[in-house]
Amino acid sequence: MKKLGALSVSVVLMVATVPIQVRAQDAQQNAPQPGAPQSANQQPPPTQAPASAPASQAPSPGTSSSSSSSAPASPSERRFTFGITGSFLGLRQTPNRTFTDDNTTEISTEYQSNGPSDRFGYGVTVQARIVNHWYLDVSGILRRLGYTETTTVSTTTTQYLNGSPYPSTTTTSTSDNTNTRLIDIPFLVRYYGTGKHARSPRWFLEAGGTWRTATDIRTILSSIDASGIETCCTTTPATPKHHSTVGVVVGAGLQAIDEFGIHVIPEFRYTRWEAPVFENLSTTGRLNQIEVDLTIGF
Repeated sequence: MKKLGALSVSVVLMVATVPIQVRAQDAQQNAPQPGAPQSANQQPPPTQAPASAPASQAPSPGTSSSSSSSAPASPSERRFTFGITGSFLGLRQTPNRTFTDDNTTEISTEYQSNGPSDRFGYGVTVQARIVNHWYLDVSGILRRLGYTETTTVSTTTTQYLNGSPYPSTTTTSTSDNTNTRLIDIPFLVRYYGTGKHARSPRWFLEAGGTWRTATDIRTILSSIDASGIETCCTTTPATPKHHSTVGVVVGAGLQAIDEFGIHVIPEFRYTRWEAPVFENLSTTGRLNQIEVDLTIGF
Protein backbone atom coordinates (compact mmCIF):
# COMPACT_ATOMS: atom_id res chain seq x y z
CA MET A 1 0.00 0.00 0.00
CA LYS A 2 2.81 2.38 0.84
CA LYS A 3 4.37 1.81 -2.61
CA LEU A 4 1.03 2.39 -4.29
CA GLY A 5 0.52 5.69 -2.42
CA ALA A 6 4.01 6.94 -3.28
CA LEU A 7 3.47 6.11 -6.97
CA SER A 8 0.17 7.98 -6.98
CA VAL A 9 1.76 11.12 -5.51
CA SER A 10 4.54 11.06 -8.13
CA VAL A 11 2.06 10.85 -11.01
CA VAL A 12 0.05 13.78 -9.66
CA LEU A 13 3.16 15.93 -9.32
CA MET A 14 4.27 15.12 -12.86
CA VAL A 15 0.86 16.01 -14.31
CA ALA A 16 0.80 19.33 -12.38
CA THR A 17 4.26 20.43 -13.50
CA VAL A 18 3.78 19.80 -17.24
CA PRO A 19 1.46 22.83 -17.90
CA ILE A 20 3.81 25.08 -15.92
CA GLN A 21 6.84 24.05 -18.04
CA VAL A 22 4.86 24.50 -21.26
CA ARG A 23 3.84 28.04 -20.29
CA ALA A 24 7.40 28.89 -19.30
CA GLN A 25 8.70 27.71 -22.67
CA ASP A 26 6.04 29.75 -24.53
CA ALA A 27 6.88 32.89 -22.57
CA GLN A 28 10.59 32.44 -23.33
CA GLN A 29 9.92 32.04 -27.05
CA ASN A 30 7.61 35.10 -27.23
CA ALA A 31 9.97 37.39 -25.32
CA PRO A 32 11.57 40.09 -27.65
CA GLN A 33 15.20 39.45 -28.43
CA PRO A 34 17.73 42.29 -28.54
CA GLY A 35 18.04 43.69 -32.12
CA ALA A 36 15.10 41.56 -33.33
CA PRO A 37 12.31 43.26 -35.38
CA GLN A 38 9.10 43.99 -33.61
CA SER A 39 6.05 41.96 -34.27
CA ALA A 40 3.25 43.17 -36.50
CA ASN A 41 0.98 43.70 -33.53
CA GLN A 42 3.43 46.06 -31.84
CA GLN A 43 3.28 49.70 -33.01
CA PRO A 44 6.47 51.81 -33.14
CA PRO A 45 6.59 54.80 -30.86
CA PRO A 46 5.08 57.87 -32.50
CA THR A 47 7.58 60.24 -34.08
CA GLN A 48 7.18 63.99 -34.18
CA ALA A 49 6.17 65.23 -37.63
CA PRO A 50 8.47 67.87 -39.12
CA ALA A 51 7.19 71.39 -39.04
CA SER A 52 5.57 72.24 -42.30
CA ALA A 53 6.92 75.17 -44.26
CA PRO A 54 4.79 78.27 -44.03
CA ALA A 55 2.38 78.44 -46.88
CA SER A 56 3.04 81.18 -49.38
CA GLN A 57 0.69 84.03 -49.17
CA ALA A 58 -2.01 83.72 -51.72
CA PRO A 59 -2.44 86.69 -54.07
CA SER A 60 -5.25 88.98 -53.24
CA PRO A 61 -8.24 88.92 -55.58
CA GLY A 62 -7.48 92.39 -56.91
CA THR A 63 -3.89 91.65 -58.05
CA SER A 64 -2.36 89.62 -60.85
CA SER A 65 1.09 88.16 -61.52
CA SER A 66 1.72 90.55 -64.42
CA SER A 67 2.91 94.07 -63.70
CA SER A 68 0.47 96.88 -64.14
CA SER A 69 0.98 100.47 -65.22
CA SER A 70 0.89 101.61 -61.58
CA ALA A 71 3.60 99.17 -60.45
CA PRO A 72 6.79 100.74 -59.01
CA ALA A 73 10.14 100.52 -60.75
CA SER A 74 11.90 97.19 -60.91
CA PRO A 75 14.14 96.50 -57.88
CA SER A 76 17.06 96.03 -60.31
CA GLU A 77 16.66 99.58 -61.62
CA ARG A 78 19.33 101.89 -60.22
CA ARG A 79 18.27 105.07 -58.54
CA PHE A 80 21.04 107.04 -60.29
CA THR A 81 22.37 106.41 -63.81
CA PHE A 82 25.35 108.11 -65.41
CA GLY A 83 25.88 107.98 -69.16
CA ILE A 84 27.57 109.30 -72.28
CA THR A 85 25.31 110.96 -74.86
CA GLY A 86 25.73 111.50 -78.58
CA SER A 87 23.44 113.97 -80.37
CA PHE A 88 22.69 114.55 -84.05
CA LEU A 89 20.78 117.61 -85.29
CA GLY A 90 18.32 117.12 -88.11
CA LEU A 91 18.66 120.74 -89.33
CA ARG A 92 21.52 123.19 -89.61
CA GLN A 93 21.80 125.65 -86.75
CA THR A 94 22.27 128.60 -89.12
CA PRO A 95 20.33 128.19 -92.38
CA ASN A 96 21.67 129.48 -95.68
CA ARG A 97 20.19 132.85 -96.58
CA THR A 98 20.72 135.44 -99.32
CA PHE A 99 19.03 138.76 -99.89
CA THR A 100 19.82 141.98 -101.72
CA ASP A 101 19.26 145.54 -100.60
CA ASP A 102 19.11 148.09 -103.42
CA ASN A 103 20.27 151.16 -101.55
CA THR A 104 20.12 153.46 -104.57
CA THR A 105 20.03 153.08 -108.31
CA GLU A 106 23.83 153.09 -108.26
CA ILE A 107 24.55 150.99 -105.15
CA SER A 108 23.34 147.49 -104.38
CA THR A 109 24.31 145.38 -101.37
CA GLU A 110 24.05 141.60 -101.26
CA TYR A 111 24.20 139.62 -98.01
CA GLN A 112 24.92 135.92 -98.17
CA SER A 113 25.26 133.50 -95.28
CA ASN A 114 25.91 129.81 -95.04
CA GLY A 115 26.22 127.73 -91.91
CA PRO A 116 28.80 124.97 -92.03
CA SER A 117 27.92 124.01 -88.44
CA ASP A 118 28.75 120.57 -87.17
CA ARG A 119 25.52 118.67 -86.57
CA PHE A 120 27.08 116.28 -84.07
CA GLY A 121 27.28 116.94 -80.35
CA TYR A 122 28.35 114.96 -77.33
CA GLY A 123 28.21 115.15 -73.57
CA VAL A 124 27.20 113.46 -70.33
CA THR A 125 23.83 112.63 -68.80
CA VAL A 126 22.62 111.95 -65.24
CA GLN A 127 19.26 110.31 -64.60
CA ALA A 128 17.70 109.97 -61.14
CA ARG A 129 14.51 108.21 -60.10
CA ILE A 130 12.14 110.49 -58.17
CA VAL A 131 9.33 108.06 -57.37
CA ASN A 132 7.93 105.01 -59.20
CA HIS A 133 7.69 105.95 -62.91
CA TRP A 134 8.99 109.53 -62.57
CA TYR A 135 12.63 110.38 -63.31
CA LEU A 136 14.76 113.53 -63.59
CA ASP A 137 17.24 113.76 -66.48
CA VAL A 138 19.96 116.42 -66.70
CA SER A 139 22.50 116.60 -69.54
CA GLY A 140 25.40 118.73 -70.65
CA ILE A 141 25.86 118.72 -74.46
CA LEU A 142 28.74 120.40 -76.29
CA ARG A 143 28.06 121.59 -79.86
CA ARG A 144 29.90 123.66 -82.46
CA LEU A 145 28.30 126.48 -84.40
CA GLY A 146 29.83 128.26 -87.35
CA TYR A 147 28.80 130.55 -90.15
CA THR A 148 30.29 132.58 -92.97
CA GLU A 149 28.65 135.88 -93.87
CA THR A 150 29.74 137.70 -97.01
CA THR A 151 28.69 141.26 -97.76
CA THR A 152 29.15 142.40 -101.35
CA VAL A 153 28.65 146.04 -102.34
CA SER A 154 28.19 146.73 -106.07
CA THR A 155 28.52 150.31 -107.27
CA THR A 156 27.42 151.22 -110.79
CA THR A 157 28.66 154.42 -112.38
CA THR A 158 28.39 155.88 -115.86
CA GLN A 159 31.58 155.94 -117.84
CA TYR A 160 32.26 157.44 -121.26
CA LEU A 161 34.20 155.91 -124.09
CA ASN A 162 34.71 158.01 -127.19
CA GLY A 163 31.91 160.24 -126.02
CA SER A 164 29.50 157.32 -125.56
CA PRO A 165 28.21 156.56 -122.03
CA TYR A 166 28.28 153.02 -120.64
CA PRO A 167 27.69 151.55 -117.13
CA SER A 168 30.67 150.43 -115.10
CA THR A 169 30.26 148.30 -111.97
CA THR A 170 32.81 147.84 -109.23
CA THR A 171 32.47 145.55 -106.25
CA THR A 172 33.92 145.35 -102.79
CA SER A 173 33.31 142.56 -100.30
CA THR A 174 33.93 141.64 -96.71
CA SER A 175 33.80 138.17 -95.25
CA ASP A 176 33.01 137.26 -91.64
CA ASN A 177 33.96 133.70 -90.67
CA THR A 178 32.87 132.95 -87.08
CA ASN A 179 33.01 129.77 -85.03
CA THR A 180 31.94 129.18 -81.46
CA ARG A 181 31.16 126.47 -78.97
CA LEU A 182 27.68 126.02 -77.58
CA ILE A 183 26.89 124.38 -74.26
CA ASP A 184 23.32 123.09 -73.93
CA ILE A 185 22.02 122.01 -70.52
CA PRO A 186 18.54 120.45 -70.80
CA PHE A 187 16.76 119.47 -67.58
CA LEU A 188 13.80 117.16 -68.18
CA VAL A 189 11.19 115.23 -66.23
CA ARG A 190 10.54 111.74 -67.64
CA TYR A 191 7.59 109.42 -67.22
CA TYR A 192 8.38 105.75 -67.90
CA GLY A 193 5.80 103.18 -68.94
CA THR A 194 5.98 99.55 -67.79
CA GLY A 195 7.34 96.83 -70.05
CA LYS A 196 5.74 93.42 -70.46
CA HIS A 197 8.74 91.70 -68.86
CA ALA A 198 11.45 92.71 -66.39
CA ARG A 199 14.04 93.13 -69.18
CA SER A 200 11.77 94.39 -71.95
CA PRO A 201 12.31 97.98 -73.22
CA ARG A 202 10.28 100.72 -71.60
CA TRP A 203 8.96 103.77 -73.42
CA PHE A 204 9.07 107.23 -71.89
CA LEU A 205 7.84 110.76 -72.47
CA GLU A 206 9.77 113.82 -71.34
CA ALA A 207 9.37 117.57 -71.08
CA GLY A 208 11.27 120.45 -69.53
CA GLY A 209 13.55 123.36 -70.28
CA THR A 210 17.07 123.98 -71.57
CA TRP A 211 19.73 126.65 -71.27
CA ARG A 212 22.34 127.53 -73.90
CA THR A 213 25.46 129.67 -73.75
CA ALA A 214 28.14 130.55 -76.33
CA THR A 215 31.83 130.29 -75.44
CA ASP A 216 35.18 130.54 -77.20
CA ILE A 217 34.02 132.82 -80.04
CA ARG A 218 36.60 133.09 -82.86
CA THR A 219 36.23 135.36 -85.90
CA ILE A 220 38.32 135.96 -89.00
CA LEU A 221 37.51 139.09 -91.06
CA SER A 222 38.83 139.62 -94.58
CA SER A 223 38.02 142.09 -97.34
CA ILE A 224 38.54 142.57 -101.07
CA ASP A 225 38.62 146.12 -102.48
CA ALA A 226 37.51 147.35 -105.89
CA SER A 227 40.94 146.61 -107.35
CA GLY A 228 40.71 142.95 -106.26
CA ILE A 229 43.28 143.26 -103.49
CA GLU A 230 42.49 141.06 -100.46
CA THR A 231 43.24 142.20 -96.95
CA CYS A 232 43.43 139.57 -94.22
CA CYS A 233 43.01 139.01 -91.39
CA THR A 234 41.29 140.74 -88.52
CA THR A 235 40.54 138.50 -85.56
CA THR A 236 38.18 140.55 -83.47
CA PRO A 237 35.52 138.13 -82.07
CA ALA A 238 32.00 138.75 -83.28
CA THR A 239 29.50 139.91 -80.70
CA PRO A 240 26.53 137.54 -80.36
CA LYS A 241 23.03 138.97 -80.32
CA HIS A 242 22.21 136.88 -77.24
CA HIS A 243 25.14 135.42 -75.40
CA SER A 244 22.76 133.03 -73.57
CA THR A 245 19.24 131.87 -74.30
CA VAL A 246 16.64 129.42 -73.01
CA GLY A 247 14.19 127.04 -74.63
CA VAL A 248 11.41 124.51 -74.10
CA VAL A 249 11.99 120.79 -74.78
CA VAL A 250 9.66 117.84 -75.37
CA GLY A 251 10.64 114.34 -76.39
CA ALA A 252 10.07 110.60 -76.36
CA GLY A 253 12.21 107.48 -76.41
CA LEU A 254 12.94 103.96 -75.20
CA GLN A 255 15.11 102.50 -72.48
CA ALA A 256 16.56 98.99 -72.65
CA ILE A 257 18.67 97.34 -69.92
CA ASP A 258 20.82 94.26 -70.53
CA GLU A 259 21.80 91.59 -68.00
CA PHE A 260 24.89 93.60 -67.01
CA GLY A 261 22.82 96.67 -66.13
CA ILE A 262 23.92 98.77 -69.13
CA HIS A 263 21.23 101.27 -70.19
CA VAL A 264 20.71 102.00 -73.90
CA ILE A 265 18.43 105.01 -74.42
CA PRO A 266 17.59 106.26 -77.94
CA GLU A 267 15.31 109.30 -78.00
CA PHE A 268 13.87 112.07 -80.14
CA ARG A 269 13.71 115.70 -78.93
CA TYR A 270 12.22 118.94 -80.17
CA THR A 271 13.46 122.26 -78.79
CA ARG A 272 11.98 125.71 -79.30
CA TRP A 273 14.50 128.42 -78.51
CA GLU A 274 13.37 131.79 -77.25
CA ALA A 275 16.03 133.69 -79.23
CA PRO A 276 19.03 132.86 -81.47
CA VAL A 277 22.59 133.35 -80.28
CA PHE A 278 23.67 135.12 -83.50
CA GLU A 279 21.36 137.42 -85.43
CA ASN A 280 22.89 139.88 -87.88
CA LEU A 281 21.87 140.79 -91.44
CA SER A 282 21.56 137.47 -93.31
CA THR A 283 22.81 135.39 -90.38
CA THR A 284 20.30 134.14 -87.84
CA GLY A 285 20.21 131.05 -85.69
CA ARG A 286 17.45 128.49 -86.10
CA LEU A 287 14.78 128.63 -83.39
CA ASN A 288 13.34 125.17 -84.06
CA GLN A 289 15.76 122.37 -83.20
CA ILE A 290 15.15 118.68 -83.98
CA GLU A 291 17.62 116.13 -82.68
CA VAL A 292 18.14 112.40 -82.20
CA ASP A 293 20.12 111.37 -79.12
CA LEU A 294 21.64 108.09 -77.99
CA THR A 295 22.74 107.56 -74.38
CA ILE A 296 24.77 104.65 -72.99
CA GLY A 297 24.30 104.61 -69.22
CA PHE A 298 25.83 102.70 -66.33
